[in-house]
Amino acid sequence: MVDDYLRTFEGMFFNAEKCEPVKLAIDQVGAVLSSIITRYGEIENEISYGTSRQDNFIDTVICLFVRKIMEQLDAINILYSVCSFTQAQVILRSLIENIISMEFILKEDTKKRAAAYSLEHHYQEIEIGDECFSENSKYWKLLLANGREKQLNDGYEGYKKKKAAFERIIKSQEIFQQVDKDRKEKLNQKKQNKGKRKIYIQWYEVCSNISSFYGLMKETGYEQYYQNIYGGLSFETHALNSTMDLSVDESGLSLKYIRNPVGGGSTFALACTFSMGALKALYEYLNDGEEEKREFRAFFLDFQKKRDIATHNLDMIRDTQSSKGG
Repeated sequence: MVDDYLRTFEGMFFNAEKCEPVKLAIDQVGAVLSSIITRYGEIENEISYGTSRQDNFIDTVICLFVRKIMEQLDAINILYSVCSFTQAQVILRSLIENIISMEFILKEDTKKRAAAYSLEHHYQEIEIGDECFSENSKYWKLLLANGREKQLNDGYEGYKKKKAAFERIIKSQEIFQQVDKDRKEKLNQKKQNKGKRKIYIQWYEVCSNISSFYGLMKETGYEQYYQNIYGGLSFETHALNSTMDLSVDESGLSLKYIRNPVGGGSTFALACTFSMGALKALYEYLNDGEEEKREFRAFFLDFQKKRDIATHNLDMIRDTQSSKGG
């Protein structure tokens, strides 16, 4: 089925089905990403069904990371199938952040790091509730001023239940109690240094001396990619590249196609690099034997060849195939 807007504005959207070299390249990308996603799915099954379980709590956290990575690789694959390469950059950045976080957890002190990560969204929810339902809260005053006292009371009751449930979670395991204790100590140290300014703390600060995502990338051996991720990829993430779709050449002004098939090689290559690095870390966590290691090496060598061919073919797609006169 073709959406109506694709028919109405056919001249704005690039159609890969009508360009054989582009279709070949994105089919090759699909095959490579499919092979990676399959590997992650096999690992998720291997852990979930108990054949390679290490620790129930850690395994659960790792399986959730694996599922999220699969979801994001799948989304990139879908976007590439219609040549929406630029939009894939937004997902790529999030994918990389998930992979870096997982590899940091797997590197050492794994149980505590997994606990710090899994508790973080609870802390953030409670902190938002503390701000919304304090007596001086603008949210509180706004609802009262608009006669929405019932909504305020219902929200406050939900917040209290969430806070009580979170306190029970903390008490349920010794590792959670340790994380909670260390987090409070770190927060107190920051408050002493920053005075009345609002204090922020990242989950990885609780279980290390790292205080930035650059530090996290350095710790996991990816620091050389930092500028690419928080430089180039940030343009799309922070809506700074809208004017980059306008080109000027000897013919005058031209507008690039929506679903522009040019420049997809780097995003694809980064997705492959980080995804394979994470797979290696996962296999090490699972303590696979020599036979499994040999099988993975064979898979990796075959994967490299197919990735390089797909990347080359993506890089060969030129502006002359994709630009549209303005």
